[in-house]
Order: sequence, then C-alpha cells, then structure tokens
Amino acid sequence: MRFCNYIYCNSMLEPEDADCPLCGYPADETKLHDADFLLSLLPDVGLEKLIDMHQIVPKKEGNLQLQMKMIEALSIESLLLQSVPNKVTSLYNNQDLRDLKAEHPQLFHISQFSDPRIPFVKWKLKKYAKQNNRVIKILPCLGFQPDEPKYDKFWGAMEELGLCVMTHTGFITARHKAEEKKAGLFLNSKYCRPIFFDRVARKFPSLQIILCHMGGNEWVEEACQMVTQHDNVWGDISGPGIWALKRILRLGIEVDWRKIFWGNDSAAQAYPFNLRMQYQLLAESPYAAAIPYVFYNNGAKFLQTYLTGAR
Repeated sequence: MRFCNYIYCNSMLEPEDADCPLCGYPADETKLHDADFLLSLLPDVGLEKLIDMHQIVPKKEGNLQLQMKMIEALSIESLLLQSVPNKVTSLYNNQDLRDLKAEHPQLFHISQFSDPRIPFVKWKLKKYAKQNNRVIKILPCLGFQPDEPKYDKFWGAMEELGLCVMTHTGFITARHKAEEKKAGLFLNSKYCRPIFFDRVARKFPSLQIILCHMGGNEWVEEACQMVTQHDNVWGDISGPGIWALKRILRLGIEVDWRKIFWGNDSAAQAYPFNLRMQYQLLAESPYAAAIPYVFYNNGAKFLQTYLTGAR
C-alpha cells in the first residue's frame, strides 16, 4: 500500500501510479529540487491572473528565488504574506517582511504578527498602521481565547485603526514539535475554533476577520457558518484548508463562495501540488463556477476594499 507524500494530499496510490494522479507529487522526491520540473507541473486554471491570499516565506536557500519564478509562471498579481513570532526562526518575521515589501511594494501585501496579551500592544498596532501595514496575524494557539472580554480593547483598537486580522483556525500541525521546543512556545489547538470569533465579529462589525484554513478538518462547519453569516468574516483554504475544502465539497456544506480565498501557505515548491489539487477538486465538483472567485476575484475585492484603498 502506497500513499502520496504531499502532506495535504495523502491520497492512496494504485500500484501502477508513479506520481500522485491528483496533486502530481513525484515518487522521486529529488525532483522537488528541480525548478524546471516543478514549473512543468503547474496547472492551467483558465484564469489570466491569480491572487495568493496566504503565503509564507521560509528562510531556506533558494526559496525566495523559486517563489519569484512561481509568481511569474502563474501570473500571480498579488500575495498576502504571513508573519510569525520572532522566536520562530525558520520563517520571515515582521521586519523581514517589511524589508521584502520595500523591495516589491506593488506585489506583496504583508501581515505583522501581534499578540493581544503583550504590554503596549495598542502602541504597536498604531505603529503598524502608520507604516501602512494593515493586516495583523494572530495565533490564539499560543494560549488565549480571543472572545474573552479582556481582549475587547485590542479588537476595538484594531477596528478604530482600520486594521484587519488573520487568525489560524483548525488543528496545529504536529510537524512543528521540534521548532516549538527550540522556541519554548508550545501550541494548543483547542484555542483555534472559528466560533471563538463570533462574539468579536458581532461587537466589532467593521473589523475584517480572515479565518485561515477554514477550521481545517475539525471545525470547518463552524467556519462556513461564520463566513456565510457575518459580513465581516472571510476564510481561506490555504495549507490545511485543503482538508476543509474536501469536506465542504464531499458533504455539500453551504458557504458563501464570494468570501473564500486561495493560498499556498507552504514553501514555493508546493505551488504545483497545492494548485493542481485545489483546482481539480473544485473543477470536478458542483461548485466549479466558484473557481474565478476563489483564485482571483475575492482576493482582488478584499485587497482593494480593505488594504489598497484603506485609509
């Protein structure tokens, strides 16, 4: 018995399959270092341009160069890049992303990581807003429940400053154990339920909230309700959001497809597998008409309304 080794696929392979027929992940993993091979796998999704609304930048040799090749090959018009706490050394953090944005101001939109529990957090939010960084990334899995009233001042400041929030939802991959130990930050998935933003969305109706990964396998139905019921809540199917997408399509869960974003959320070499898989899942479903919305239209609307055209 053999399975695809792409972390977000894991499809069972038939004996005659050399590579994964769904996502294209190669049996020979040395090909993952061959840029020409990876570029040859990129699917034609039938759109002139794409927008990646959730991408990370690993501090790995050659990753940024491959990222730029993928951007050109896929005609990615804009990317929203995710930040991390400074203790996480494997990915670009706040300052790294500000430097990258300065080099490519028209291409990259960036988030800035923040934690509502830290001292003087409102001062930091004002600094980010003054720098015209309008997206704040938070990680409730660090140990806080976002709908507790003691965080209302944080959400109120976010709303007043015209900032948007992106939050991880769904299970935190256990692949991070070694890095958690190194950083001394041990995560807890129980705080990553989409429903913890229900009260926040109600009390701060102008605060735009993006539920990253749409709750994953665990809480996808909560995420779908949040996105569909709240005008100010959006969702992305990046990374483990692929599992959420599978459940939405398989179970026919109702969701407002006009508020769902696509994102890679992996090293640049994962673009072919991520994109082939998500496109094929949608194209073969009753929701194929959502493809231009998920891969471009929704992101373009969000960026123009809340970031590019923001105060």
